[in-house]
Amino acid sequence: MKLEEKIASFIAVSEQMLELAKAEKWDDVTSLESDRRPELEFFFNSLDQVQRNNNSEQLRQAIERILSLDEEIIALGQEFKAEAIKSFQQSQASRKASAAYQENTTL
Repeated sequence: MKLEEKIASFIAVSEQMLELAKAEKWDDVTSLESDRRPELEFFFNSLDQVQRNNNSEQLRQAIERILSLDEEIIALGQEFKAEAIKSFQQSQASRKASAAYQENTTL
């Protein structure tokens, strides 16, 4: 696979991860990330100095794009986590209120 095609595939996977994050399909996001991470590392580690020099601008743009997508995914994850915590806390408060009500009605 050509360098341009490989870069495009990494960006496509990252975009897919963002769409899955927007749909709150976090298991799928983490699965794709688990596959993508070693492939990215292998790809960048396998480039020789000539390839890096000849494609430095394209590589820089790809890295920036992937990092930007990752930042969006992380932000969505943080929002999801905050909502989950809030929902859990509300559920706990409802249970406590229900238990207190039941305790008072039996007196």
